[in-house]
Amino acid sequence: MPPTPETVEVDFITPRHLAGGGDPAWITVPLHRACGWSYGDDPMMPRVLLSSPDQKALLRLEPGPDDQWWTLRHAAEPDRPAWYASFAARTPVELIAALADALTDPAPATDAPGDPYGALHQAGWSPYGDNGLASPKDGVRRAAGNTG
Repeated sequence: MPPTPETVEVDFITPRHLAGGGDPAWITVPLHRACGWSYGDDPMMPRVLLSSPDQKALLRLEPGPDDQWWTLRHAAEPDRPAWYASFAARTPVELIAALADALTDPAPATDAPGDPYGALHQAGWSPYGDNGLASPKDGVRRAAGNTG
């Protein structure tokens, strides 16, 4: 049996849409080796199943002619609902890897701002209406945020 490679070779092609989906190993190998995701296989099925160490996330790669090839599901937590994301066969693996990276990165610092509009407030935007913000630029008022 040949040795398993320690790295995954990546070639970037531009424009990106000409490259196709890419090599699934760019996602599956780091999740399994570096992040400790366990895998399950069924020799009779052409699919890959990876489970996060805490068993809250499941990545499924199952090529099918009419279905989404990639599905990432995450179980509900006390402060978050369950969610999933799915991707077609030609979705660039870099996009799927970015989502997987967000799951495996350490938690953000506790001093992270809780206000999603903090950057706008710092840039001088001011309250406008019930749920909006107004731009300071040229006195033009532009609403941002949930207005309904």
